[in-house]
Amino acid sequence: MSRPESSHPAPVEAFAAVALDNVTTEFPYATQHVTRGPEDVVLPVALHPAFGTSFDWHSSVHMHWLLVSLLETEPAAGEGAAWREQAISFLSQHLSAENIAVESAYLLSHPTWERPYGWAWAAQLVAGLQASRLPQLRAVGQDAQPLLDAVFDLTLAWLPKVPEPVRHGLHTNTAFGLRRILLVAREQGRADVSSAIESAVRRFFLADAAWCFEQERSGQDFLSAGFCEADLMAQVLTPQELAAWLPAFLSALRPDSKVLTPVPVLDPTDGYQSHLDGLGLTAAASILRLAPLLEADTEQSELAGALRASVDRLMAPGLEAAVSDEYMASHWLATFAWEALQQRAALAG
Repeated sequence: MSRPESSHPAPVEAFAAVALDNVTTEFPYATQHVTRGPEDVVLPVALHPAFGTSFDWHSSVHMHWLLVSLLETEPAAGEGAAWREQAISFLSQHLSAENIAVESAYLLSHPTWERPYGWAWAAQLVAGLQASRLPQLRAVGQDAQPLLDAVFDLTLAWLPKVPEPVRHGLHTNTAFGLRRILLVAREQGRADVSSAIESAVRRFFLADAAWCFEQERSGQDFLSAGFCEADLMAQVLTPQELAAWLPAFLSALRPDSKVLTPVPVLDPTDGYQSHLDGLGLTAAASILRLAPLLEADTEQSELAGALRASVDRLMAPGLEAAVSDEYMASHWLATFAWEALQQRAALAG
C-alpha cells in the first residue's frame, strides 16, 4: 500500500480525532453474532477484544487501519504529538497477540462471517502495520500475522465454492473485497492466494459488458458495483485485455450519467441512508484509478474527462459527513474520505 508523500493531502488531525474516538467507543455496537445458547450471550468486547468498538467489527477494523495510515504522514508544523502517541498506544493494546488470537479463531470458526468486506479490511490492516515506517507498528504487525493468515485461508477455502459473485453495493460485494485481498496477497508474496483470486475473478467477470450504471444506487448503497468491478479487473487483466474489456464494460456509462453526481442524504441519522455519503467517496476513489486508463484511448477521452470532473462533487458530501457529530456517519466514513483524498493527491502529484 502506498503512503502519502505530500505534506498534508487531508486534515490529518481531524480524521485522527474521529478514529481515536471510534476505536475507544464500545456502545452502541451491532454484534451480528449467531447466539447458539445462553453461554453465547457475551459483551462485544469479550467476543471481540481487538475490534469490539466503532459500532461493528468491520468498522472497528478499518478505523484501526485509518490510524495506521494517518501515522504514516509526516507531522505538519505546529501539529501536536499527543494523538500520535495515543494512536500507537491503542493499536499496541488492541492488537496484542492475545487479542488477535481470539479474533483469528472467531473468523476461522465462523467462515461466512464478515465475508469478504471484513476480511479485506483485516488483511489491509495487517499489511499496513507490517509496512509501517514506525518500528512499534511493525512489531504489532508481526503479532497480527495470524489474522492475515486466517483471511488467506478463508479466501482459499471459499472461492472454489462460489457459483456467482455478489454484485450489489453493500458489504458482501465480491469485487470490492477481492481487490483488497488480492493487493495484500501480492505484497505478501502469497502466489497461491493471488492466483486463486485472479482465476475466480476471470470466471466471475470476464464476460461482462455494457454494465447498466443507470440502475445502480439503491437507497442504501455505499459502493458502485460497476466501478468496483472495473477497479478489480484493472488489477487482474493484462494491458491488452483491459484495453478491450474496460471500454466495453463502461459502454453504457455516459458523461451525464446520474452515477457521476452525489445522492443527497435527507436523514443523516439513518445509518443505511448515510451509506450514500460513502458511495460518493468510494466511487470517486475508483474513478480516480480508472480515468487514466481511459485517457490513452482517444475514443474514451470525453468519458475520461467527465469522470475526472465528477470527483470533487462526489467527494464533497462525504468529506463533510466524515467529521460530523452524527455517529451513524462518523463511525466509518473517515476511512473512505481519507482513501479518496489519498488517491486524489496521488493523481495530482
